[in-house]
Amino acid sequence: MNKLYGRRILHVLSPVRWNATKWIHHGDSNWKMVYKLIKWLPQCHHYVLIPANNTLEKELQQDNITWIKFPYPISVLANRGYFDYKVLRGFFDWRKHDLDFIFLNQPELCYNVMSGLLSDRVGTSVDTFLFFHWLDSPQSKPSETYIDGFWRQIEAIDLSTKTFFHSKYSLEYLKSNWSEKRPRITGGIVDEHIKKKITYMTTPGGFVGERKESKPVPLPDKKILVFNHRWNTSTGIKRLIDYTQDLDRNEYLVWVTDEDAKKPRAGQPAPDWMRVQNFQSGAEYQYLLEKSFATVCFVDGYATWNLSVQDAIALGRPSLIYHHPVMEEIVGKDYPHYFKTKDGFLNKLKSIEKDMKVEWEMPPHEETFKNNFFNAMIESIENYESRRRQEPHAQDGKRLYGREWLWHIINENGYKKNIIYNTHRDLHLSNSWEHLRKWCLMIGAIDDPNDSDVRFTIPEDKIEEIKKMLDDPMWIDRSFASEPKRDPTFVKINKSKFF
Repeated sequence: MNKLYGRRILHVLSPVRWNATKWIHHGDSNWKMVYKLIKWLPQCHHYVLIPANNTLEKELQQDNITWIKFPYPISVLANRGYFDYKVLRGFFDWRKHDLDFIFLNQPELCYNVMSGLLSDRVGTSVDTFLFFHWLDSPQSKPSETYIDGFWRQIEAIDLSTKTFFHSKYSLEYLKSNWSEKRPRITGGIVDEHIKKKITYMTTPGGFVGERKESKPVPLPDKKILVFNHRWNTSTGIKRLIDYTQDLDRNEYLVWVTDEDAKKPRAGQPAPDWMRVQNFQSGAEYQYLLEKSFATVCFVDGYATWNLSVQDAIALGRPSLIYHHPVMEEIVGKDYPHYFKTKDGFLNKLKSIEKDMKVEWEMPPHEETFKNNFFNAMIESIENYESRRRQEPHAQDGKRLYGREWLWHIINENGYKKNIIYNTHRDLHLSNSWEHLRKWCLMIGAIDDPNDSDVRFTIPEDKIEEIKKMLDDPMWIDRSFASEPKRDPTFVKINKSKFF
């Protein structure tokens, strides 16, 4: 059986796209990566902390996903410091649930999440994977008044099992926080202990290998230049305005997809000659790109990765890209539509008139990320198993709890809540339960990924082997082995429910 089968994962999101109080998942690049991981792991059960006000749960109902409403702050800054563990306490019952991994897309919350779990006597065996969508550095701060968060990011890397960066530039941004004005740590973040934890999530854009049917929308009869990036300083909005303001307005239309460009808090709102409009579906956005003259990318500041720059290219449309070293990592060094100056940009506009179709093969981001990701998961499981081979037992050595659990499982009493009712009825919480579950999985039991509660079974090819283990005369105390009992308070709920 695949080592990943039946593993249970808690996803903590980093929602950044909001329309007033509603989370707009289809426009959220962070969610796109989370969804990719869920699709890669159909053999696992996913507990997903999701903003309460959303539409996603109506689109994605699967037995191996449990949605848990969570009060994420709408403020991106507040989201880096606030985590309400009471919500997890209100849902998870560690007598019937369990976790193998935490996939944390807001790394600054690592200590909050882990300490919250440990306060419930659970989490000592959980592996935490960090996914860095943003690095705190002087280059990424929208204002000098923003508090430093890089200490929490370094702390999270130290606490994590594995840390995923987008590119080699991520670590360089983190290291740039060190200067003569800042305190230093011996070894700093180049310490080998931290370097060993780092791997890369080279994420392809949403249309790479996944082109679907688009949905037509009314568009003006002009050459539409789509700026499909967030509206902020680091994405080059000043250069965008400067390079496009003299274009013939009857011929060209600059279309901005981030509606924050209308708002005063955006710093510099989009000029009134630009069109600012976001679509409510990915199919409409796809149609805009398919019918556009080109997309334009002016990222000239902080960047570790970019999904939007890949979208048009994946749909066979040109993307004019300001030459930034990170873009070489994403679309390749020899991509033909880089520019560095205003004249270079205007010349590229003229050149794509002659050749509107673009056929360009980007580096194999999906394959690279997938290999890194699965290697990290298997490595984590094997490292745990190499440390915990001994069967969990009572202090006097007479009660082999692992075999007690196996006895219940093989007698079709496989729900964790029922097993604990038989073996640890008077114990309120214990971190030994998570180790018992993992030991049973290591021996050959499997956990049903399509059940929100832990439910063990024994595969047919393991039954005889486990029966021999249960017949071992060295197993001293079998006094419990009568009729397996079900917890009378245990009532199964609809596992597809949105909690």
